[in-house]
Amino acid sequence: MNATRWVVVGALFGLLVVGGAPAATAELEGTNGCQASGAFREGGFTVDARAVGDALVVVPRSDTVDWQGSVAAPPGAYSGSISVELPKPFGTLEIDSWAGNSQTMSNAGTHEYDLPSLVPAGVEFTVSGSHVDQNGTCSGSVRMEVEGGPFDSPLTAVSLVGTAATGAGLLALLRPLLRPVGKVM
Repeated sequence: MNATRWVVVGALFGLLVVGGAPAATAELEGTNGCQASGAFREGGFTVDARAVGDALVVVPRSDTVDWQGSVAAPPGAYSGSISVELPKPFGTLEIDSWAGNSQTMSNAGTHEYDLPSLVPAGVEFTVSGSHVDQNGTCSGSVRMEVEGGPFDSPLTAVSLVGTAATGAGLLALLRPLLRPVGKVM
């Protein structure tokens, strides 16, 4: 009976932590008429930073992305970067950064990516980018998820074994406290 209580309390705490996290939304804000998009070749879809809204974009573990970005302002000095905010404990991973003096108002290219199997599938992360030039700034983000489930990563099995071992150790430590005291025969 006591074990059931601990499980229920743990589950409620987990729901509180996960459910209390704020939802991220996609956005593209700028003062220089910026726009950006990426076409996923293998995935067969295109993500337009202005049109995606708060939709969750599910991406393949590896793909080639044809990207483009532009600003409606005169060319000049610029800088920017794009990064992925992965779930803990991975942190933020910078995909690309740029700086220089441009003669054009747009740029395009191709980027191949192959996420390692340690990056969990089925978990939401945020891709964000910014571009700054003498005419203004442009920044945006989109919610993404690697297709598949959380059990596709080898870290899941390691985490489950570690959690079970920690739980067993905690139970063994608390066992003397859970025994009735002064039992009369």
